[in-house]
Amino acid sequence: MSSPRVVDPLRLGRFVPSWPVQLAGILALAFYAISLCWWTETHDMRDFLLPWFHHVVTYGPVRAFAHPFSNYTPPYLYLLALVSLLHGAVAPMYLIKALSLAGTAFAAYAVSDLVGAMGGPRRYALLLFILPSAVINAALLGQCDSFWAGACVFAVAAAIRGSMLRTLIWCGVAISFKLQAIFIAPFIIGALVGRRVPLAKWIVPPLVFVALMTPAWLAGWPAEKLAMIYPAQGASYGFPGSLANPWIFATIYAPDAARHFYWLGYAAAAAASLGIGLLAASTVERPRAMLFLALLSALALPFLLPTMHERYFYLADLLSLTAAISYPRRAVLLTGALTQLASLGSLITYLFYGSWAYLTFAGVPFAALAIFLTFNLARNSGAAWPHFRTRAVSPRLASAERTAA
Repeated sequence: MSSPRVVDPLRLGRFVPSWPVQLAGILALAFYAISLCWWTETHDMRDFLLPWFHHVVTYGPVRAFAHPFSNYTPPYLYLLALVSLLHGAVAPMYLIKALSLAGTAFAAYAVSDLVGAMGGPRRYALLLFILPSAVINAALLGQCDSFWAGACVFAVAAAIRGSMLRTLIWCGVAISFKLQAIFIAPFIIGALVGRRVPLAKWIVPPLVFVALMTPAWLAGWPAEKLAMIYPAQGASYGFPGSLANPWIFATIYAPDAARHFYWLGYAAAAAASLGIGLLAASTVERPRAMLFLALLSALALPFLLPTMHERYFYLADLLSLTAAISYPRRAVLLTGALTQLASLGSLITYLFYGSWAYLTFAGVPFAALAIFLTFNLARNSGAAWPHFRTRAVSPRLASAERTAA
């Protein structure tokens, strides 16, 4: 399998600055964007992240896990306990945000790995530090989405290279941080089928999940509480959604009535998952098509499912950035821009407590168009439906049929 030709996305004009100049520009923009967000305390920081941090500081990084103190799974809390050792030297909010920026660096490295698998210029993964949704997620909100999404990107890169054991391990890491890692599941399952991975290996992600929960359990966190973290998260979200998908209209205009129609979203997501899985299963030898199928999975599922949070296009942000760096063509760049607009509109609405819901409304057609373009990009790159073989039956001669009759 030949590697695609490397195209530098910033070498398309007549005047192109050298890489050191480009790097200086990226770092300057990143510093400016991060500094705009760095000093603000959001309500999520005040109501959730800071109380968790103070709990760890009060009881210690090990004893803190003796009983449940967060609705997040332990892997992120382990990292929070690690940075708590710097308590007293740096204010808690800045330690939490620094951890999130470290997560952005992890995600950027994952993007770099996937760009490398595509044969693209890996250094432009640094653009993640100036991607608006990534800056807001880390420097303003102090969230940990970069950890689960970065693990998903590593899983995609490994699947494209054919290293399926590594893919399964990264999937286990991703699902241990956030349940939203299931957005990439249709692509991964399709790749497993296409690569004919033995079913015995499919148990690796659950084993990784259990392994990462075990330290908290040994510290005293009850196993039944650990097992119920994700179901409890789902039960605590009481409205149709805050993401730029069709359910945002139900949140604003008919939140109670919409609950009777959640099954439509689940059915649509299941159908989309089946289609993506079938395409991926028959496309494992076409890296470019596989990248677009991974992006399609990360876009379509949160777009169709109800009760989606405003941050749930984050994985699609990473994959669309990877595609734009690897294949800087008009349709790919447009897809990345539409994805970012849908993601950013959702985040801005959230930051202003829903008072700017029209930005999320505007993001719905952007996301829908991004899905349409991504599907076309995948098909044009070689994604094809599987051909199911049927048993050949010898045709009867007309004369024989008349004789038999």
